[in-house]
Amino acid sequence: MTGLIGIGVLLLPFGLRIWYVERSLKRNGVRVVARCIDRVYEGNSVDPKRVLCEYFADDGSRMRWIVSGEPDFPEVGDRVELIYDAHYPSQAERWMEKRFPITLGVGWTSLAGLLIAAGTLGALLT
Repeated sequence: MTGLIGIGVLLLPFGLRIWYVERSLKRNGVRVVARCIDRVYEGNSVDPKRVLCEYFADDGSRMRWIVSGEPDFPEVGDRVELIYDAHYPSQAERWMEKRFPITLGVGWTSLAGLLIAAGTLGALLT
């Protein structure tokens, strides 16, 4: 049971950090149209998994960031919508209208909490 607690304690900071970044992006997010300048192939995949995009931040500085190629796998020269945190303009991600209500940060934090609770409950019952 202490193994569950240990895994939960190790996962908790990662989940909280991802959750913090997601919330910051939601609050301070700036939508921008970026131009794809290169495709990043990984492994033996036919379609690129990621795309190198170039965009301009609000202050006029040129930024480059590698984002996910899914779901439409854009070609070089295509334009894609990105969102970046106004506090960290060099980091962006693909903008999608429909987002899942349970984000990655919430999921990892919840899993860590469940592991800690299960390990603690198991230790108390033995």
